[in-house]
Amino acid sequence: MFLAAVLACPSEPAPTPEPPESVEVDSADTAPSVDPYTIAVRVLVDGVATEGATVMQGGGREAWTTGADGTVVVTIDPAILGDQYVVAGHPECRNGGTELEGPTADTVDVELERFDNSDNEAYTFRDPGDAPGEINNSSQCSHCHLSIHEAWWNSPHRTAARNPAVHDVYQGMASAVAEVDCSGTWSTVTEPGTGNALSACVVAASVASTGTTGACADCHAPGIDGEIGGRDLLDATGFAYDYGVHCDVCHHVESVHEGESAGVAGWLRVLRPSEPSSSPAFGDWAPLTFGPYLDVLNPNMGSSWREEFHEAAFCGGCHQLDQGPIAGAIDLARWPSGTIPVHSTFEEWSDGPMNPSAPCQSCHMPPVPAVGNSSDLYTEIDAIPGVAAGWERPPGDVRQHAWWGPRQPEGGMLGLAAWVDIAKEIDGGVLTAQVTVTNTGPGHAIPTGEPMRNLVLAVEATCGGVPLDFAGGDVVPSFGGSLGYTDAATEPLDLPGASPGMVVRFFARDGDYDYVGHGPFGDGQFSAAEKGLPRWRWLADAVVTSAGDDGTLVRGGVPEGAERAVLIAESFPEDGSEAGPLMGTPGFAFARVHVDALGNEMVPHHLAVDVRSDNRILPGQSFTTEHMFVATCDDPEVHAVLVHRAYPWAVAATYGWTLADSVMDEARR
Repeated sequence: MFLAAVLACPSEPAPTPEPPESVEVDSADTAPSVDPYTIAVRVLVDGVATEGATVMQGGGREAWTTGADGTVVVTIDPAILGDQYVVAGHPECRNGGTELEGPTADTVDVELERFDNSDNEAYTFRDPGDAPGEINNSSQCSHCHLSIHEAWWNSPHRTAARNPAVHDVYQGMASAVAEVDCSGTWSTVTEPGTGNALSACVVAASVASTGTTGACADCHAPGIDGEIGGRDLLDATGFAYDYGVHCDVCHHVESVHEGESAGVAGWLRVLRPSEPSSSPAFGDWAPLTFGPYLDVLNPNMGSSWREEFHEAAFCGGCHQLDQGPIAGAIDLARWPSGTIPVHSTFEEWSDGPMNPSAPCQSCHMPPVPAVGNSSDLYTEIDAIPGVAAGWERPPGDVRQHAWWGPRQPEGGMLGLAAWVDIAKEIDGGVLTAQVTVTNTGPGHAIPTGEPMRNLVLAVEATCGGVPLDFAGGDVVPSFGGSLGYTDAATEPLDLPGASPGMVVRFFARDGDYDYVGHGPFGDGQFSAAEKGLPRWRWLADAVVTSAGDDGTLVRGGVPEGAERAVLIAESFPEDGSEAGPLMGTPGFAFARVHVDALGNEMVPHHLAVDVRSDNRILPGQSFTTEHMFVATCDDPEVHAVLVHRAYPWAVAATYGWTLADSVMDEARR
């Protein structure tokens, strides 16, 4: 956070610190030594020798635990640059330390005091700092934590509370849609961040209409001052709105309670300091923070070491959410727990091959080898390593606070997550392409997180650049987006939006997919039929020759046995291009499909009462689809592209959101 009270930034670089001189340990006339030595350390908590305290040398790598008498023998390495301290930590105390003068036969005491364990609602969350490069002051975290702040500034955590899509869903509004284009009701809503009245196009039921807060703020805006947990997202103003999930929130998480209510409502216990400050430089309250390092002794931090910051369960606080009924009843025969899965990234990781060796932080907080200390003061102003500036960390020990994900192309996460492969053959003039999509990188399913995310696989075949006609096989399901479709494929067809010249593709149901999804969609609880995603068999294509005056009726060309008719759009995804409707085209799609009480699919999860299907691909698993085309040459080229979409096509259209395709992988054969 800030160090101004204990560290004066020098006008000239400080001299390079020298290793401390050794001290003679006996009367023998021998040369000084800088060899490691051992000392006995006793940890006193509130004056009582305490078992189970953790002890280390400041800047060291090894830690020891005190025994029943509160003591432990510790090895000290004088070659570690900077202040030579023995440091101790206890979960009920701030870290403490004692400076060493060299080898000694005496027991060295480290005295700790318990902090007040009650959360202080009067505490005001601290400002993390302005944009990188802008002038900041010592009251802001960015004053010292330069590289961490810069990475966080560009992360989704910073914008979690003011994400326009989150607020659109929260109030059921299409905030970017003008009144003349409003397909819903032009109504008065609340302006996020200010609480002012605002007019907007309301297109769906809001969270408030369910009689709850939806628990949205517990993760999206956890830094609202006052009561913690259960707050209205619209209560977020100031830092809570502008900075979302920021430094002073995460580093006031005192403990992790896996399985309790998501976010700061239970899973993550926030503890804000209650003891009065001893100095105006520290603010109104005695500093108290929690973090991953034991040897943080700067009094401005008031740090207490927590190993949970290295563990996936910390991330699970907001990346694991099972939801009870909010906007309707949940079928208890299908979901005996009374909840449906919403976010299950932590559970997917827990059940997968990367548990426990590679927690979330391994990939989403990559190491920064060039940064020697998380406070940056050691390298920025040549401060002496130690209590004020911290000790230098081994290369890679400092983690980047960027939380790389699908919205940050520079992180490369999408490109590492999946692999697409193609096998093909020609028989009787028909090209059959088998396309395999494999989850190659993540320790969780793809896609994961927000259930509106989906992956769409698009497949095409050409001869000399000329597209080949589709002849059957797997197609993109309904959540891939369509210009219109009907599951009442009888004549005359009711297809709003149809016009002469458009192509209608007809299908019949051909059984259900039996895929390996997450939870009951893969563990045998649901049958193939109960898992959803029916397989559709292509029957025929027809060109619309006539339509009713209102554009809703299409006459002629409905094949016998047709159960579904889809208006086909001429589009194929490209990286960064505007997403197009792909339902019924050769390909496939992967998603957790939430439905509401009316059966509408891929709805925001506060409206969900069921999960219709969940065919997301688990770590290391593959799924193969098959696609047929009419071959007009000896060696057609097959092109398959897998794209990530932040939202379903239809939902993005409803809310007026811009939706781009992000290519994860593609193959040609």
